[in-house]
This record gives sequence, C-alpha cells and structure tokens, in this order.
Amino acid sequence: MDFNMTLENPAGTPVPGNAPAAWLPVTEEGARYALLQRLMPALQHQIMGNFQSMNMVSAMLERRLQPAVPDLASMREDCALLGSVSRAAVQSVVDLMAWIRPRPDATVPFDAGVAECAAVLLAELQFRGFALANEVSQVDAVVASRALRSVLSAALVSLSDQSSVPASLVMRAQVRPARIELSIDLIPTGQPTGNAVSTSYRLLDWQDVEALAAAESVELTHGDSSARLSFARLADPAGLPAARLQAAQP
Repeated sequence: MDFNMTLENPAGTPVPGNAPAAWLPVTEEGARYALLQRLMPALQHQIMGNFQSMNMVSAMLERRLQPAVPDLASMREDCALLGSVSRAAVQSVVDLMAWIRPRPDATVPFDAGVAECAAVLLAELQFRGFALANEVSQVDAVVASRALRSVLSAALVSLSDQSSVPASLVMRAQVRPARIELSIDLIPTGQPTGNAVSTSYRLLDWQDVEALAAAESVELTHGDSSARLSFARLADPAGLPAARLQAAQP
C-alpha cells in the first residue's frame, strides 16, 4: 500500500492544509494518537480532581441558604472562596492542555518536567498496581518540553504494559555536558497477576516509543525491564531561575 495516498484525495491531489512538508510519518502520528488514548484516563482523573473543591464549596453554600435567616457574612466568604477555587480549577485545566500540547519551542527545567509527568501518571499507574518513584534530584538544565513529555510518558506506559507483576518504576538521572540521561527501571514487587490495563485501547509497544523518540531527537535504548532516555540540553537565554518560576511554558 502507498501510505502517501492515505493523505490524499481520490484524485491524487494533496488535501488542502496537508502540504507534503506538514505530513507526519505514519508511525509517529499513530504513536502520538496511541499515547494520547492511553493518557486519557489519567487526564480525566486530573481534571475531575481539580473541580472537586468547587462541588464542596457549592454544597457549603446550599447549607448556608437553608436557615430562615441565612448567615450573609458566611455566604459572602463562601462566594469569594468559590470564585477563587473556580479560577484555580480553570487555570489547572489550561495548564494541563498546555502540557498535552506544548508549543514546539517550549522548554522546561528537566527535573520539573519529570515531576510533571510523574504527577499526571501516578494515580493511573497506582490503580494498575505500579508504584512510581521519582529519584531525580534538582537538575539545573533545560530540555524541550514536548520531547520530555511525550517520550518519557510513552516509556513509562510501555514498561508498565509489558509487566505481568506489580512493580515499581524507578526514575534516576545523570547529567552530561551536552545531554541528560534518564533511566527507568522496572523492579517487580509481587507475584504475577496479569496485566491490568484499565483501558480498552491497545498496549503501547516499543515501536511507539521509538517513533516518538526519533521524532523528538531523543536517544533511546531499552530492555524487558528498563529504558534509557537521553535528552539534549538546551541553551536557556533567559536563565534557569526564570524557567523554574514558570515551571513549564505553555
């Protein structure tokens, strides 16, 4: 099959907006879609958690309204709190969307980027019987946000998909002059129970991770129970402290 034809109309004319320079390799596009599908339960958990506080404050307001003479002072406080909580919840969703699809030139401090990936995936991995140990200490270096998010997330999901036993995923980093090497080791912690993937979508395999790594210029080696990712260190003209304050550029 000519895969290029899948991006063209029956007449063979390129679809408007799909200029050849904009086409993604089929394997990369498939890997990105598969990763997004596998991240959806974790992303949904993050979004719902951000809005739980709003429900709690709303319930408090309802109780304040029940007496014949409502406590207006307390209601004003609750209304102010609801406004603050709702703004924080909306901002958290905006930040999460920026994490899903950062700007192509966005950068992130390496340790902050690893922590963000861990925070997004932690609950979903725990539900499947995996512990996630982030042993990456402060790393004064900046990397490409999209490369770190996509390749690290895919590697963590793929390693967990291939394990039939409860395990710990342990992340460690070594800083080199031009690159940062991140190791992920899968350490079994229990007896075989079968792979409890909590989604109807397919497992991620190493071909998916390799496609993403190649697209993001990340060096990748892997085995049955480990992966090694090597990210290029980027120059940060604004200085690392400013980047840390931003955590990750949207």
